[in-house]
Amino acid sequence: MQKAFALLEHLQDGCAHSGEEIAKQLGVTRTAVWNQVKRLQAEGVAIHAIPGKGYRIPGGYEFLNQTAIEVALSDASRRAIAAIHLERVTDSTNQRLLDLNGGTSIHGVAWLAEYQTQGRGRRGGSWLAPPGSGLCLSFGWRFDAPPSTMSALSLVVGIAVVRALARLGASNLALKWPNDIYHADRKLAGILIEMRSEFGGPCVVAIGIGLNLGLSPDAHARINERVTDVSAASGATPSRNLAAAAILDELVLILQDFSISGFDPYRAQWQQHDYLAGRQIRLEMPERVVHGIARGVAVDGTLLIEHDGTTEAFLAGHIVLEANP
Repeated sequence: MQKAFALLEHLQDGCAHSGEEIAKQLGVTRTAVWNQVKRLQAEGVAIHAIPGKGYRIPGGYEFLNQTAIEVALSDASRRAIAAIHLERVTDSTNQRLLDLNGGTSIHGVAWLAEYQTQGRGRRGGSWLAPPGSGLCLSFGWRFDAPPSTMSALSLVVGIAVVRALARLGASNLALKWPNDIYHADRKLAGILIEMRSEFGGPCVVAIGIGLNLGLSPDAHARINERVTDVSAASGATPSRNLAAAAILDELVLILQDFSISGFDPYRAQWQQHDYLAGRQIRLEMPERVVHGIARGVAVDGTLLIEHDGTTEAFLAGHIVLEANP
């Protein structure tokens, strides 16, 4: 993929460039250029071949840029963020943070990549993000004294993402317990939190966020689930760098407060966006399966399900929507 990104550098302006021109500048054959074009197209990048003119990406390609992200950050975020790392290709931004944690503090460290080869999703799944279509962002944070509602961290992170997307013009966003953001019944973003903690002591987390900003039709076809993007929720595709800055701003604010106040101040706001509220669902767990109606979340962020004449709280499980009777 590194060679493919060298090609993208020549197409980022949105203009048509001939295969011969690109081959000469890269010091490769036109066949090599064609092979990289096909590879990027297979990944979901909308590269158009124009007879007699060459290749172009409609609207161009916006690379992640550290300076652009830092300029867009609030003053408070600049003080709180220790470092911003950008990579063209990596296995997993969360993994990069966790590897760093072995010898360096990851508190306030952001890690972003243009492309992940092993992007991770919840329950061992994967997160597919065609180059340029969105954000693969991870952020490290340390809780010296984790709040009693630490299990609700993914819920407040979801609120932070919704707030950031609202700044970018997105509306009608929903939060699906415990870690997904939806729009129009389609998944727009996912959250994966990986934790390293000492019993009764400090806790370090890598917060991974996968966000779809603008998916091409080919990218939609490549992703094997019902997905959408911020462009559908806002009417325009926002800058990737501005989106990264907005998310980091909101993460810093909410994590600083959550470490002191816990989940309780955010419960009502989360339930305003509750995607599952009142729906018939099935919660699948290793030891049992529960059928019932989602009734929001408890003060500790656990999912409340009404079933068999009672309402019970659940900490984890896989949710499947069922048809309402």
